Amino acid sequence: IVRAYARLERYLRLVGIHLRHDQTPDERRKIIVRDLPAAESSVTAITRMYIRERYGPNPRPSTEQTPQGQVADRAWSDARGNILVRFLRRVFMPWRK
Repeated sequence: IVRAYARLERYLRLVGIHLRHDQTPDERRKIIVRDLPAAESSVTAITRMYIRERYGPNPRPSTEQTPQGQVADRAWSDARGNILVRFLRRVFMPWRK
């Protein structure tokens, strides 16, 4: 889950979405969803799992083999696809917003 969240933040820079370090994960999620609405469900899933894992009462890191890790991987794949579509549009069709 943490890895999916970190990847999400890294890839967003490719499409011009820059997040500040002083923002909470949920504030960041709102910005991402506003700028990339097609990825709303996957970004929300990753962010909520990240918040639970990182700040929850019994933080236990997930792995790729845990159900939460598998959900995070699927959500990341979906989010990555949406980010890459946006990136390709930005590169090859800069006149379209």
